[in-house]
Amino acid sequence: MAKKSTGNSPKPPATSEKAKKTGMAALVMAILIGPLVWLVGPTSENDSLGWLKSFIIAVALALVIRWIVAEPFRIPSGSMETTLHGNPHILKGDRVFVNKMVYGLRFPLNGCRIPFTKYRLDYANRRVWEISKPERFDIVVFKSAEPGAMHTTLVKRVIGLPGERIHIANGKVYVNGEPIEMPPELDWIEYTSPSYVGTGFDYGILADDEHALVPEDCYLVLGDNSARSRDGRVFGWLPNERILGRVSCIWWPPNRWRDFTGFSKTLWWRSLVTLLGTLLVMRVFFGRSWRFHHRPSGDKPKTDHAYINRWAYGLPIPFTLLTLFQWGRPTRGDLVLYRRPSAPKDEPNVLVGRVAGLPGERVFIEKGKLQIDDAVLDAPACLAEREFPTMEGVGRYARSKGKDFSLVPEEHYFVLTESDLPEEHWDSRTVGWVARKHLIGRASVVWWPPMRWRRLR
Repeated sequence: MAKKSTGNSPKPPATSEKAKKTGMAALVMAILIGPLVWLVGPTSENDSLGWLKSFIIAVALALVIRWIVAEPFRIPSGSMETTLHGNPHILKGDRVFVNKMVYGLRFPLNGCRIPFTKYRLDYANRRVWEISKPERFDIVVFKSAEPGAMHTTLVKRVIGLPGERIHIANGKVYVNGEPIEMPPELDWIEYTSPSYVGTGFDYGILADDEHALVPEDCYLVLGDNSARSRDGRVFGWLPNERILGRVSCIWWPPNRWRDFTGFSKTLWWRSLVTLLGTLLVMRVFFGRSWRFHHRPSGDKPKTDHAYINRWAYGLPIPFTLLTLFQWGRPTRGDLVLYRRPSAPKDEPNVLVGRVAGLPGERVFIEKGKLQIDDAVLDAPACLAEREFPTMEGVGRYARSKGKDFSLVPEEHYFVLTESDLPEEHWDSRTVGWVARKHLIGRASVVWWPPMRWRRLR
């Protein structure tokens, strides 16, 4: 009875069954894609609705990545020992990443069980598109077609390929009468073959075509721990469309980390790890990237990404915006990143701007021009050539000649934003003098976009 219910017979499905599954596939795709029309539509002025859309979009992106690119998977049993350690309990057993694009794109949710029911959504007998075929010895994760299976998502190793005649005997697998040559790392595996009929382990054991000849676009999958594995010998041939993807690596626990693809031994991998490691060290101990707006030669505002040198004014404390020791002093024209320790929740607490006034100087903006000690500033050009028009929301600093609003205190600086955008008016005119201890670092180079790469002096 179990053999008939697996649906693994090599006979093609009836035309009516194909039409039924095609219609179901179209319905599922419409249900999944339809809400995107609402999500990508104009955002409502209702903030709650906007937040809801953002949340749904974030969840949708996560689900799309899980559907198309990769998915983590927990090994539920010991059928793949010692290659994969399995344990049904939470927080135990190996965790692996499954590459879901390697064989092609599956129809979403095909083969998944509807929560709180015994019904399984089985509506497609093919992939949306195919990229490659599974190869012998690939470790694959797939949806079981066996009714009443304890685990609906399983992991096994591909052994038999389409069109091959399989026979398991004497601890080996014979393909078309010849024993397959096992890779050196798998020469320890011994495949069990019950010697009598009625055990349920029939596929790959019995000699008739139904149990020995792998149908088109189907595979025989076996567990490495053959004596304790309920695998293709019981539930039969595995259709390609049920394969979710290929196991690429063990990612947890750390002491069990293992790459099954060989990518970690390539120059690409080593270069990638070196690059990411260098960027991490640079980010934690030396500096960071920051985005700022500026308006060159009166053009429309442009957005640049600059590297912030955190060692310019002191020794930074890793993973914080604080400085342990201070050295060096900002000069006029320096593009600096600084923090506002008491910024309101609805305003930014980290800003970028140009040092315009130094300690002890009087600053004043009149007719759009910056004055230092009652003289119009003539250098550097990044400040002298700029216009500072009066904008709504800008405070009284450098707008009043009163001492409290024009005289830069000791160990403080007057910093002006690079942006003329009304929504980015926060700088010393609004937030007041910037204490030296609140300077995070100095922008040294614009690294993005590449066509505007330049050093900042």
